[in-house]
Amino acid sequence: MTKPVAPRCSGPFGSPSEDAGPEEGGSQTSPGPPLVRGGVIIDSSRRGGVAGGGSAQHITYPPSRFFALDGVRATAMLLGVVYHSLLFRMFAGGPPPGPPGNGDVSRYVQDWLHSFRMPLFFLISGFFGRMMLEKYALGEYLRRRWIRIGVPMLVCMFTFGPAYVLTREVTMGRPGGGPPGPMGARGSNAMPPPLPGFVPPGGGAAGRFAPPPGPGFRPGGPPPGPFGPPGGALSARLFGSSARYFQLNHLWFLWYLLLFVTAAPWVARVLGWILLRPTPEAADRAGLWLVRAGLAPVVLGLVGAPALMLTWSPFGWSLGLPPAIFRAFPDFLLHLDPDMAFFFVFFLAGWWLHRQRAGLPSIASVWLPNLILGLAAFADAMRLGDFYGSRPETPGLGMIRVEGYVLYSLGSALTGFALLGFFQRYLDRPGRVGRYLADTALWVYLVHQPLVLVGLALARPWRLAWWSQTVLVSAFAVAVALLLYELLVRPTPLVRLFGPAGFRPRPRPAELGPSWLSPAPEPRNQRSTSVG
Repeated sequence: MTKPVAPRCSGPFGSPSEDAGPEEGGSQTSPGPPLVRGGVIIDSSRRGGVAGGGSAQHITYPPSRFFALDGVRATAMLLGVVYHSLLFRMFAGGPPPGPPGNGDVSRYVQDWLHSFRMPLFFLISGFFGRMMLEKYALGEYLRRRWIRIGVPMLVCMFTFGPAYVLTREVTMGRPGGGPPGPMGARGSNAMPPPLPGFVPPGGGAAGRFAPPPGPGFRPGGPPPGPFGPPGGALSARLFGSSARYFQLNHLWFLWYLLLFVTAAPWVARVLGWILLRPTPEAADRAGLWLVRAGLAPVVLGLVGAPALMLTWSPFGWSLGLPPAIFRAFPDFLLHLDPDMAFFFVFFLAGWWLHRQRAGLPSIASVWLPNLILGLAAFADAMRLGDFYGSRPETPGLGMIRVEGYVLYSLGSALTGFALLGFFQRYLDRPGRVGRYLADTALWVYLVHQPLVLVGLALARPWRLAWWSQTVLVSAFAVAVALLLYELLVRPTPLVRLFGPAGFRPRPRPAELGPSWLSPAPEPRNQRSTSVG
């Protein structure tokens, strides 16, 4: 028997792939490649070599590998480059190309990407979070998560964060803000106002019917969270007029993820005690049936809708920009923002999906219907917001607003599952390109914002159409980021922080009692795999 191959981590943020070791009982050996569908080994008896008794080379394959999910998460992050190439046109000088307003197609593309990209990322992160907890005891799981997520977040806040703010100020030709002060006042640490003609995510008529954000909010500053002091009082004391350089900005997702991976084991245990303790077998059968029947994204959308309604967006009945973007260090450590609930619902859904992973092949078979339904739900949600947002006198407007939020949440879940199913069906296999993009997705996303701003500034004189400008700027940002990765990260110790982590043997997990943490029964002759 050959020596087991140690899988490398291709996924950022501590997917189990970064520390994936052999399953209990050793790695799997077969005469030929196992037949994999949807990340689940269906048939490991396929033989290679000469038919009728010819000898075949025995190959040991890394266990626990979900190629498709690793690719989905990397894609969700790389789509962030496209999204910011659309969003950051407000910083590039002058109005964005193309007609602004409700008729601008780029606005709908931008809003559509915003509706599912980060919910999908947290869904996949929840899947891998539970998988990590199966590999390690709770204390070791938390230690690894805090290091793998928290250290890059803090390092980037004091490196890439200032680089982004400086680039933004240079490309705009004016300061992006002064020292933190009263929210909305001159000198606040909020982002600068957009240039004329810019339409933000979910903009248009819907923004006129956004619910009031609550007392203490003024346009131009971060809204107060349920806890913690308003504004940037602590950052102002520490950094004075330089506090604007140390905001979370696009690192907000790392802060949310750090909270989610910390809270999920206890939340999952409570939910597991409520839902699984009386009849765990029946609950598992029901959950697997939901996945195989294609109803899992519908249930997720309905559950997520009330959490979405807790958020506040100045852009209408949709998912707004996370308030944590505008919070500086260390103030963000003291705030819990309302949109965390919506993203946490998706994270827990991924946690639950890992328990029902035997049903992943069923998701692959319905990716196209999910995509069609997701697009229809999103389009209808946008139509309701645009049409009724400027008609506050409409009878029954409250129920219409609820319908708009439900449709938006359904669109997020269905589109996310569609992308997940597409990768399960067509890209659930090892490949050099997919592995490389998964290895570098974290780095690309962390450094892309200044590069997008530079690309937009360089492309502005050409007056390109919005779609060609977006493609060109996105390709420029990704290419430069990958070049920097090859020059600065891959050959240096920085690869341990921003690249794939090395393989380490895993200890056996500690028992935490009946909960979603316990592995669900799987069909015979099927073993799960994870990204490695």
